[in-house]
Amino acid sequence: MTQRIIWGNVNADGSIHSGSGDFAITRTDNGVYMIQFNDDFTTTPAIVASQVRWGDIGQKTADNVVFPFLNKNGATAITGDNSGNRTNRNFAFIAIGV
Repeated sequence: MTQRIIWGNVNADGSIHSGSGDFAITRTDNGVYMIQFNDDFTTTPAIVASQVRWGDIGQKTADNVVFPFLNKNGATAITGDNSGNRTNRNFAFIAIGV
């Protein structure tokens, strides 16, 4: 099986800043983003993300991205501030699988 990589750099408003071109994204709530892969993976991929392009050295390590839902056709990403509040943030992700 051939390994696939889907990656994206997402703006806080849910628009795509840059990426591999094979996914769609929608911001559904404050700090909640639905990532839809154009073609399903065969099995659930691994996915990682980080908040990016903050533009200030004051960003805290607790500012984070989590994925409470992940399957072979997409993921839900939640971004937040260092107090644990859901907050619209720029983030980048990479999903790898087959």
